[in-house]
Amino acid sequence: MTRRPATVVGSRLLLLPALLVFAVFAAALLDLLSWSFHATGRIGAAPSGEFGLSVYARVLSDPLYLSALATTFRLSAVATVGSLLLGLPIAFWIVRTPSPRMRATLIILVAVPFMTSLIVRLYALLLALGNNGLINRALQATGLIAENDFVPLIRNETSVAIGLVYFVLPFVVFTLAGSFKRFDRTLEEAAANLGADEVVTLLRVTLPLMAPGILAAGTLAFVLAGTAFATPLVLGGSAVRMVANAIYDQALFAQNLPVAAALSAVALVFTVVCLWFAGRLAQQDGRA
Repeated sequence: MTRRPATVVGSRLLLLPALLVFAVFAAALLDLLSWSFHATGRIGAAPSGEFGLSVYARVLSDPLYLSALATTFRLSAVATVGSLLLGLPIAFWIVRTPSPRMRATLIILVAVPFMTSLIVRLYALLLALGNNGLINRALQATGLIAENDFVPLIRNETSVAIGLVYFVLPFVVFTLAGSFKRFDRTLEEAAANLGADEVVTLLRVTLPLMAPGILAAGTLAFVLAGTAFATPLVLGGSAVRMVANAIYDQALFAQNLPVAAALSAVALVFTVVCLWFAGRLAQQDGRA
């Protein structure tokens, strides 16, 4: 009988803390899902009522919850597109700039908001977008709007979309910067030797070969925006309800835990489907 090497046994023992944490989260998730199959339930009490899919039928047929799901999907898509449009040139500049000082400056400008509390950033953005905020005062000073007029930039989907882009942009920039750094620049040089200018090289060589990195950044942005809670709460108020806000209201104010659990399960399925779809696209791109 052969004995296992001590290193193998030790490495498996090191997995125990991680497996314990995973087991706790898995148990909590299963408990949450079990609530969604009961008709009634309140905080501090055991779930009760008929066991079945009635709560899911109610959630997926109620216009209030369907509106929250549609708003979540729409704003997540807007935030993904906006963050990619802004993140691509920033990441490209970070990697390709020849100046180390400029590179460090750009990294700091992206990283400092990333390391700052989200609530602080959102309230700073609220001051800038407010009816008497920085943007409206600048528009009044330039004469683009009347002195007593303002552009409504808060308590609507516009402010939430701006906040979501602001929230996910650092994740997108750093993901794209890693992809740009791994990119083989000799392919661009080969395209230039064949007569392609910088625009053609970017559109027909760089971006197509960067597709997996762009897809990864877009998926990350879409998932993070779709599960955002503080951004629509602070910038949208009661006018914009995303899935996370609907879950919060049902759990703490309506005291309807089965509906909150069902909405959480729908959001989880939404996230898993996004990741699965992105994985399939990445596999197809790899085979191509």
